[in-house]
Amino acid sequence: MDIIFNNVTYKESPRTPLELTHLKNFSCKIKDGEITTFLGDSLSGKKVIGSLINAVIFPYIGTITIGKFKNDGKKIKNVNNLRMNIGHVKMNPDDMLFNKTVKQELLFGLTYFKYKLSKKDIRCNEALKLVGLTDDYLERKISTLSLTEKKKVAFASVLIFNPKVIILEEPTLGASSKEKEELKKLIKILKEKYKKTIILLTKDTDFAYTITERVHILYKGSLVSSGNKDLMTDEILLNTYNLKAPEIVRFINAAKNKKIDLNYTDNILDLIKEVYRNAK
Repeated sequence: MDIIFNNVTYKESPRTPLELTHLKNFSCKIKDGEITTFLGDSLSGKKVIGSLINAVIFPYIGTITIGKFKNDGKKIKNVNNLRMNIGHVKMNPDDMLFNKTVKQELLFGLTYFKYKLSKKDIRCNEALKLVGLTDDYLERKISTLSLTEKKKVAFASVLIFNPKVIILEEPTLGASSKEKEELKKLIKILKEKYKKTIILLTKDTDFAYTITERVHILYKGSLVSSGNKDLMTDEILLNTYNLKAPEIVRFINAAKNKKIDLNYTDNILDLIKEVYRNAK
């Protein structure tokens, strides 16, 4: 399902001395089945996008249309039918995990959304396997898990109820190179095999460049630029909005400045081929 933001302004504590505007006159379309990235620093406003799509918070003005649902500040009929199709994995897993064990955490979503599954244990095992955890984690206490393990359990707790849209908030924060590669593979599986819509809310341009199809750059609550992933080859644009160009892009741009004509690529092996081609 497509998601459309139409002239959305979101304010925290409006009409009070603590009023804070996170988004201003924000409009964009997130296409069904695509990987879309919202890039921005910590003050860009990107963090509230997931909560607005999930109708956990409401716009001050404007509307967010999510398939047949509309978040316009009014009560949404059958809001759980919306939320069971929107999986929002937050930056801090401790904001999502509140049950004692991993199994209880995974089953919570199924119970909350009243899923009638005869083989819930199988569903739990499948969700853990997708994020790279084994079924012996089911009886583990959440409090004993590492940050990385908690993030994987939080992701599994979303995948278990099979949402159509998956929102990942700073998913690579604190992740190793290996963990980022595993996450990239999982996102590709979710898109290509399971036809999910993936939304990344991040400032990690290196990761986004390897996987995204559409890019929206936010700065101080405003949408300042939109396009395909080629947008991230513009170092001046990214630097203007407190973002760094992907490392592979910086290398290619430095080569171009030395009159070495390398084609843009997000794959290091392809880059090596390009360098070799120019060295002949």
